[in-house]
Amino acid sequence: MWAGVLTRRMVLRILLTKNLSCLMPEWLKTVIGTAAICGVGAALLWVTSGLDTLPTLFLLALLGVALCAFLASHWFRRFGWRCPPLPLDDHPRLRAVIEEAARLAGTEPLPFARLTAQTSVSAVRGRGGRVELLLGPHILMGLGEHDLRVLITRELLKVRLWAWHEQWGVHLLRHHPDWDWLRSAVVPVRHKLMTELRSLVGRVAVVDAHRVELLLAGAFDWHVARYMAAFAHKGGAGDLFESFSWKICHDGLPIRVRPRVIALAAKSADVDLAMIDDRNWDPGEPVTDEVRLVAVPGGVVSSVGRRLEHRLSRVVANELFRRVGVPLFGRSYRLRDLSAADWRRPLEIQREAVIDAATRLLGRPATGLDVVELVTAGRAGELEWWHREMACPHPTPGVCALLPLFDVALRRRGYTHERVFAQRVLTGPLGDRVDLVELAGKAERGEPHGLLLEGPVDGKDPDEDAIRLAGESLAAGDPTGWFERLYAESATGGAIVPWDSRSPHSLLVEWTSQQVSPGRGRALVVGAGLGDDAEFVAGLGYETVAFDVSESAVRLARERFRFSGVHYRVADLLGPPAEWRHAFDLVVEIMTVQALPEGLHERATAAIAKFVRPGGTLLVIAAGRAEGGPVFAPAWPLTPSEIAAFAVGGLKVGRVEDLRDGGRHRWRATFHRPI
Repeated sequence: MWAGVLTRRMVLRILLTKNLSCLMPEWLKTVIGTAAICGVGAALLWVTSGLDTLPTLFLLALLGVALCAFLASHWFRRFGWRCPPLPLDDHPRLRAVIEEAARLAGTEPLPFARLTAQTSVSAVRGRGGRVELLLGPHILMGLGEHDLRVLITRELLKVRLWAWHEQWGVHLLRHHPDWDWLRSAVVPVRHKLMTELRSLVGRVAVVDAHRVELLLAGAFDWHVARYMAAFAHKGGAGDLFESFSWKICHDGLPIRVRPRVIALAAKSADVDLAMIDDRNWDPGEPVTDEVRLVAVPGGVVSSVGRRLEHRLSRVVANELFRRVGVPLFGRSYRLRDLSAADWRRPLEIQREAVIDAATRLLGRPATGLDVVELVTAGRAGELEWWHREMACPHPTPGVCALLPLFDVALRRRGYTHERVFAQRVLTGPLGDRVDLVELAGKAERGEPHGLLLEGPVDGKDPDEDAIRLAGESLAAGDPTGWFERLYAESATGGAIVPWDSRSPHSLLVEWTSQQVSPGRGRALVVGAGLGDDAEFVAGLGYETVAFDVSESAVRLARERFRFSGVHYRVADLLGPPAEWRHAFDLVVEIMTVQALPEGLHERATAAIAKFVRPGGTLLVIAAGRAEGGPVFAPAWPLTPSEIAAFAVGGLKVGRVEDLRDGGRHRWRATFHRPI
């Protein structure tokens, strides 16, 4: 097409053929739309004039609703509403910055300041030829005076140096970065501006200011997507900009988001990035004091007032949803006041997106474990999901993909965010803290992370009731009372027993199949629950005793197996009957000790060891973890030293099997008491 020179004819032809709506003011669009709706309504009324009164009234009401919705949506699209005035008399520091920038740029009179939801500083020539500055609250709250003065000077120079068609050419390139012919025509225009700006404020100041502007824009986009996008249907979040200010001042968001912002800007050939300098901005460039990447705490303006912040947050919500009436009918709310249940859904949506991406990549239904394996294998970059196309503060794509999976898994276990606007740190129902970024980093490096990801995508988590009741019981100082509450509520359908598989444990069945001699003598099943393991052991030929601390569990087991030969007893492992000492040829302990707090493990282990008679065997099956490994309680998986601790009071270690299957770690160990 054209090349080399940007002409009025070139730009006008593009606008008339491809961007005609850009030339139409909002009021004219409103008039045309209103006329169209009224015209259609008049035509329909004429066609249906012979019908009864009721259909006509219904049609009139329908047209009235459509017209009101149209007018409401366009009322809130007006420039004056989307960009409210910012009284400079209320912000003397900002006024001084604008006055200095206007002096440098040679602009008279003083520009008129407006607020905007845009992510960059800009200037336009308003009615009567007066220059109007458009400044976002996040820019004002995050930029220091020096950087803001440079950016305002740049915008004022654009208005003074660029003709209307040159301004439109740069604007069109932002929306059509793939038009190489337009890019080449815009280069001289940009070069003229940057040469003038560098001569006024210096090259280093230009580079610093543009970089911080770019970082703030990327950080704000991420903040909106992470904290507001899922709730935009509610309307405007009154603390959107307040929370962003906290993130940049106290949570280091610009530093953490920096590499991704640079990479995405370079990938999309962002115009402002190209304007920063003649050389590329290396994503691997270390952070130094020479380039200030963290916004100044407090910025030039600490707050523009709740009313204006709320109005702009409604503009952001409307842009996110692009639906009629959102700003009009959306209610005011604060992100800080949303419940844990509200925050849970956005991450579940992200989790589903990652699982879907893994499904497409693998060509089969994927699970959370598949995502972990892909990330560990270094294939996180192949997961195509929407979050990849935006800036984020996560250190690697692998952590980015795993974070929603771990977040959902932990929240389903009763964990809640420690801070509303720093949700990467969660607190468990028993007070333990988990840093999701560190946890995902461990999984990415192939290190044990201790969290299974095979829970349901939808529906109730089977561990939810056990975690809730355990937390309440432990908080009351009763480490075993929650078992009775869990089984009692399960009997009425009010809770789910997560380990109730209605079948004997697979590792127990496998172990017995490997034994040469048939079962004989007496057997004891510890923490028998609903009786499936006890019935299986009895079927091997043992005279079996099974006990549980829960009276409801024992009652339900007896009801399930009315004609069983198993002797079901109510007993406490921490205070068992004296006659059970050295009384059993086979003792089966399956995941009972791990259901107790760590402080009780030693006592429970010693009690179980005492049940084994001379010549008898103890079988232990438990979830495992490394020494000092993470615990997402309950349960408290056993470490190697805790497994070894069963060899106490004369009991000898037989065989210890360290069984690992994907993200699952289990122990199966046998111990013998010599004759």
